[in-house]
Amino acid sequence: DQFLQRYRVKDFSAHSRREGIGNVSDEIVPFFQKGKGKEGEIFFSLAKFYPVFHHHKIKIYAMDLRNTELPLEERAKAALYIGLLAYTGGVGAGNLSTQYIQDMVDILIMPDTSTKVRILVLKGLSSVCYINPVNQNEAKAHHLPEILLSYLEEDEDSAEADPDVVLVKFWVCYLMTVVCCNNMSYIRLFHEIGGQTLEKRLEYLSNMEWFGWPQNYATLMYIFMGYPSTEAYK
Repeated sequence: DQFLQRYRVKDFSAHSRREGIGNVSDEIVPFFQKGKGKEGEIFFSLAKFYPVFHHHKIKIYAMDLRNTELPLEERAKAALYIGLLAYTGGVGAGNLSTQYIQDMVDILIMPDTSTKVRILVLKGLSSVCYINPVNQNEAKAHHLPEILLSYLEEDEDSAEADPDVVLVKFWVCYLMTVVCCNNMSYIRLFHEIGGQTLEKRLEYLSNMEWFGWPQNYATLMYIFMGYPSTEAYK
């Protein structure tokens, strides 16, 4: 299992001290014993320790996310890492990440943010909201749908000339599909505030080259919205 690592007793104790989580040896399950006698080495499964690791790391990155003295790109990277930890850490990690969604959204609405910062935060939110209706609705409460639509409408004239702007819009489309999955309230809201403008934006982006992506998420979002089918979507 990729989520299980093996440590010697002394190595694990040192690791736990470095991570600042104290002595968690009582939470570890013996995995197997190699060798015999006093020189035998005991290895452990980290199955019970793994959630502790995720929660601890989320809180560490959250301090960076909220540290206004750090460069904005470093804060955006923290948002990405929180998302990855929430995605891989199970229900508990996902629930813990809920309280940091507003901080991520706040970065998205800052003026003159770089495309790199925007993409990092969009990636983080995509992971935090993936198959997590609680976090999806928390993001909606902080006006994420309106922000995503405003991103699609930005720099429309220069989008073709600036690949970075296009990439931001691709990530917006992906995040839109994430929050709409099994969440009809998002689809209704996008219809209400997006109207025909959203339909045209998605149709335009769906005709672009999505090389390197598993699928064309503008097309997928177009289908989610129930817009009239064209030859491109049949």
